[in-house]
Amino acid sequence: MFGKRAQYNANPTITKIMGDIMNRGVFAWWCAFLMLLLTGSVIALAISGKPARSPADAGIASRSSLPSITGAKELLNSSHRHPDWIHVPAGSATILTWVVYPDRADRAGVIIITAKDQQLSDWLRAVSDEVASEGFIAVVPDVSSNARAEIDAVWNYMARHPAANGKHANLSFSGDHIDISISGISKSEVSAGFPLSDQAWPVAMTFLNKTMENDPSRVLQLPAHVHGGHEMFEPEPQEQRRGGENGNRPSGGEQTCAVGSLNCKRDDMVAGFNTAKSTLAHSPIRTEWVDIPMGTARLHTRITYPQGTGKAPIVIVMTGANGLNDWMRSVGDQLSRQGFISISPDLHSGFGPNGGNWDSFEFPDDVVKATARIPRDEVMRRYKAARDYALKLPQANGKSASIGFCAGGTNSFTFAGEAPELNAAVVYYGTAPNETTMAKIKGPVLGLYGQIDARITESVEPTVAAMKKLGKIYEPHIYKDATHGFLEYQNLGENAKATADAWPRTIAFLKENTK
Repeated sequence: MFGKRAQYNANPTITKIMGDIMNRGVFAWWCAFLMLLLTGSVIALAISGKPARSPADAGIASRSSLPSITGAKELLNSSHRHPDWIHVPAGSATILTWVVYPDRADRAGVIIITAKDQQLSDWLRAVSDEVASEGFIAVVPDVSSNARAEIDAVWNYMARHPAANGKHANLSFSGDHIDISISGISKSEVSAGFPLSDQAWPVAMTFLNKTMENDPSRVLQLPAHVHGGHEMFEPEPQEQRRGGENGNRPSGGEQTCAVGSLNCKRDDMVAGFNTAKSTLAHSPIRTEWVDIPMGTARLHTRITYPQGTGKAPIVIVMTGANGLNDWMRSVGDQLSRQGFISISPDLHSGFGPNGGNWDSFEFPDDVVKATARIPRDEVMRRYKAARDYALKLPQANGKSASIGFCAGGTNSFTFAGEAPELNAAVVYYGTAPNETTMAKIKGPVLGLYGQIDARITESVEPTVAAMKKLGKIYEPHIYKDATHGFLEYQNLGENAKATADAWPRTIAFLKENTK
C-alpha cells in the first residue's frame, strides 16, 4: 500500500538507487528495495542510508494518530491545548487562521495544514491537534491547498512568531494521499507523499520528525480533559470541604489541603479545574447577573461581592477562548473572597446559537469556534462597558484592575493600554500588545507564565525590553516546569508549585495597586 506514494519527490538518492538497480539488473536488490518501501523504512534510507527505527532514531518516532472524521469533534472537545485564532494579513484581506501549540519549553517547527476539498474544517483542526502533540506549531488557515499565495502569506506571518524555529512544512490532503513539503532545512525543498491511512500516518509523522530534526520526547504529554463546561464536576461531599485560613477545618486537627488537591480547596487559593464546580456550589459569596446595555446588544455579566459593606476595588475577569466556564467563574468568586468586586463579562453574549450567550453552546469546541467571530475592537468595547458599569456600583471604591488567562491574558495586557485609567493589570500566560498600545499603559503589569509554554515565554524578554524603553512597569515571572494554564490545571507536573507562588503574588499586587 505504501509503494504508490511513500517516496521522496525531490530527493535524488532514490533516483540514483533505482538507476543502479535497473542498470545492473540485480533482481535481489530490487526486491529488497521494495520491501523497504512497503514497510516505510525507505524514509530513513533516503536520508541517511540507515534503517528507519535504529536506536538513535527512537526519539523521533511518531506519538500521534490520524483522527477519524467522526471522532474529530470529540478530540477537539477533550484536548487540553489552548488554540489561537489569528487574522493573517494577505494584501488587502486577512486569512482566518487556527494555531495550536505544543507543550514544550523550546522553539518548534511550523506545519501548515490544508486540504484540496475542505477549509478550516473540524477534521483539519483535529489533525492539527495531533500534529501539535508531535511537537510542532500546527497551523490551519481558512484556504484550500491550491491557494499558494495565501499559504505563503501565512508562513511569512508565522515565521516571525517568537516560538518558531525557522523550519516549516506544508502538509496537505488530496483525495487518499498526504503530501508533505519541507523548507528551511537545506537549499532545496524536500518532499514526500504517503497514503491517507491509519498505518501510513505514523510513517509520515516520523518522516517529519526526522527531516525537521524534531524530538517528540521534548514535548510534555498531558491527559485529555474537558474545558470546563457548566456540568463538568459533581459537587464534592460536604465532609471533604476545608475551611480556615490555612485550609483546615475550623475545629482543627485536619490535614492541610495541598494546592492542586483533587478533592479539597484552600480558602486562600483559587480553585483548580477539578474543584471549581464544588467551590461555586458551596460559595458564601453574594453573586448577581446583570445585562449591561451596549447599544442594541446586552453584555451578560456575573458580579460577585466581598463580604461586608465596605468599599472595594473592581477587577475585570477576562476569559480565554473557552469562555465563562465554571473555572473562570470560580476565579471571580475567589477574588471576592479576598476583598475585590469581580466583574466577569460573558464575552460570548449574543454570539451563541440563536443569539444566545455562553451557556447556549452545547460543546466546548463550539465556544472556541465562536470566539473567532468576535472582532478585537468588540472585545475591548465590551470590557470597557463592563468597567464603566462596575465603577458606578455603590460598593466600588473607584479603583479598577484586570486579570486574564491565555487569550484573556493578552486582552488584559491590551486593555491596560486601551483603558489607561486602569490601575493595574494581571496577565496569566498571555502576550503583550504592539508598542503603540503599550505606550498608552499607565498602571503596572504583572505577568505570570509557565516555562513549558514557548509560545508565550519566548515573547517575555522582548516585552521586558519594550516596556523598559517606554518607561513602563512590567513584572514577569516564569515558573520552572509549569505549563500553559497552570493555574487551572494545578495537579499537573509543577503547576501546583507555580500556583502556590503566583496566586498570593496576584492578590498582593492587586491590593497594593488598588488601595
